[in-house]
Order: sequence, then structure tokens, then C-alpha cells
Amino acid sequence: MPLQALPPPSTGTDSGAKLLNPSPGNLATGEVQRIHLFSEIKDIFRDFLSRLKYQAPHSSINTQLRIEVAAEIESWKAGLTPTFIDGVTDTGCGMVESAYAHLPYKHQFLVAIYAVYLLYVDDLGQHKVDALGQVGRWLAAREEVSDPILKRMVAKFDEMYEYFPALSADLINANIVEGIIGRHIECVTSNTGMVVGSGATLYATSLRLKTGIGAAFALFNFPKGWRHPDDYYYLQVSPAIEHNICAINDILSFYKETLEGETDNYVHTRAAAESKEPLTVVRELVEETLDNIHNIELLTAADEQLAMICRGHLMGYVEFNLRAKRYRLQELDLEI
Repeated sequence: MPLQALPPPSTGTDSGAKLLNPSPGNLATGEVQRIHLFSEIKDIFRDFLSRLKYQAPHSSINTQLRIEVAAEIESWKAGLTPTFIDGVTDTGCGMVESAYAHLPYKHQFLVAIYAVYLLYVDDLGQHKVDALGQVGRWLAAREEVSDPILKRMVAKFDEMYEYFPALSADLINANIVEGIIGRHIECVTSNTGMVVGSGATLYATSLRLKTGIGAAFALFNFPKGWRHPDDYYYLQVSPAIEHNICAINDILSFYKETLEGETDNYVHTRAAAESKEPLTVVRELVEETLDNIHNIELLTAADEQLAMICRGHLMGYVEFNLRAKRYRLQELDLEI
């Protein structure tokens, strides 16, 4: 998911900073290789931000939104810890503050709450995998969903039709269900030790499009009433936004994942499927994302309003990822 949240890593170590700024003296070969790797990652990130002409929007914290989202979570009385509530509130609201500043407040609240639900889904897969499998059966046969928060989420799908055009609401709800199923796939294949085979290239992309829930977060940009109901042109742009939502997160989280030895992610899955080095996949993701950004610019060249929404969301979403403590990008001193 593009919303990996919880909890922020301990700030008690600055191993990444030390690797990028090593002390003089003899270094082991492995350590030299790691220093070189992190230097390459930093260069890739700088090049990416430069080529997409990143300009930080310097989004402000919305105190009211954070208070109301936290209060809503607490009202669920689901036994969630204060640390968890603080973490999902900060992540969900942080994304909305940066990437969805153009939305009316009631839409921002809805997007933040659904971000919280999906962060919960991500966490649920770590200790209650079977609950994720119930959502598909609920959709097909209205079987009971045992987890109280999942149950609450699926019962509120009809809210989407109050806030977004009917076709968009259909797509958003379908993508959220698909995202839950994708998380279930991730968990059961990981738990059974499934190895991604060389050549399974479409599997990696298919799974990422599910778990990233990028289609929903792309369509959140276009609330009901933003245009005439018969204007569906934005649907041609949303697939590129969907790709970018997933890919930008995959790119900018790579430093943290490498530093902490994480391999259960899209970059490594795709690398295994394509028999490539993970860093090669990151470089390819950069090029693919820049191509998508250019394509969006071409599609919106004659539509100033749509172009502004797309560009504003892009800059805000990059800012959200750069600000996220989880990704430890402050250690890279990207000078942006």
C-alpha cells in the first residue's frame, strides 16, 4: 500500500547517516559496498526530484482534521492502542494535508478516514489474516465479517456515492475491496513461503495495483460536482495517477527498505520476476513515472483546471512521502 504507516522507526539509530558519512579509517569491503549503494540511491532520488521539477507545496497541518479523525477512531471502541491511533492519524491526515488540499473539508475527512481503514487492513494482515478473506465472501454472499473495523468499513461503502460521482464511487469501492484481497494474497503467499519465479512479470504488477489501491486514491481527486456529470475525461488521466501513486511510494521508500533489509515489497518482487537487481528496477520505475507524468501533462494541456489538480496532487503526494518519518529520507539530506 502507498500508506505504510506504523509505527515510525526508532530515532535512536542514525546508521543510515553514518553510512553516508563514514568515519575515516579502514572499512570492510561489505561496508564500502553499502556506502556505495546508499550513495547511488541518493543520486537516483535527487535526479528523480529534479526531473519531475519538484516544488514543495509546504502544506500546513490541519489541526481540526487531526482532532476529528482521532476522535472518530476512538469512537470505534475497538481496543486500538494510543500509539496506533496516533500513527494512523498522522499518516492519513498527513497525506490529505499534502495531496488533497484542493478538496472540501468533508471530503478530506472521508479520505483520511478511509486511509486509516486501509492502514488498519495492512496491519491486520500481520496477525489476523483470515479476517481479510471474509471481505470477498461478504461481497458475494453477505457472509458476516467478524472483525469490527472491517465490518464498519464495508458497511459504509454507500457513503462514497454522497461524495463522488456514481461511476467513480463504484470504482473506488471496487478498488478498496480489491486492495483488501491483494493484502490477503500478500499474507498467505508470504506465510507459505511462495517464491516468485523468474518470468512472473505480470504477477508483480498485478499484485501491486491491488495492494496500492491507487485507483481509489486517484479518483479521490475528483469529487461530485467538480465538473458537469457527463464529463468523464478525467477517467483517461486517472490510470496514470494510479501508477504514480504506487510508483512514487515504491521509489521513495526504497532507501528505508534497503537500510532495514526488507525484501517483501514490489521492487524486490519485480526484480525476482524479471531477474534484475532491485536498484535497476528502481531506476526503471523512475523512468516509467516520469513518462506517466509527461503523459498526464499532454492529456491535460488544454484543460487548465484538470492540469492544476493533477500537478497539485503530484507535488503534494511527493511531499507526503518525503515528510514521512517512516522512510527516513531526512538522513539523505536531499537538499530540496
